[in-house]
Amino acid sequence: MDEAPGKPVRDRGFKARKREDHALVLIDRLKENLADLAEVRRILRELGRYYDPVLGGAIMEVGHQRAIVEAIEAGRPAEALAVVEQRYELYLRDRAHLGHDGGHDGGHDGGHDGAHDGGRGGKG
Repeated sequence: MDEAPGKPVRDRGFKARKREDHALVLIDRLKENLADLAEVRRILRELGRYYDPVLGGAIMEVGHQRAIVEAIEAGRPAEALAVVEQRYELYLRDRAHLGHDGGHDGGHDGGHDGAHDGGRGGKG
């Protein structure tokens, strides 16, 4: 396949494609479905299976899952959303040094440009 200098190659295979971060897709779905407790529980169960080596545990640990469900059951969806957003922000912040900008094509960037190091003075 001939390439013109300075022009992108149309198909470079898997490595050139932007990798979708399924955990972020699930978090977006969770935020969109806070009114549906059965769906929230299903998504939380799935998120609980995702291990985050940067955080050193599950993306959505049991305590966070419990807090979200209890808030929804008590009629406090804003409180549930705050817990989801807190985990989302932490997950994104700890990936800034990897150059991740959210890693999914849902159009939601959470207000991040991928350059913030969370105030830790890390290798941005």
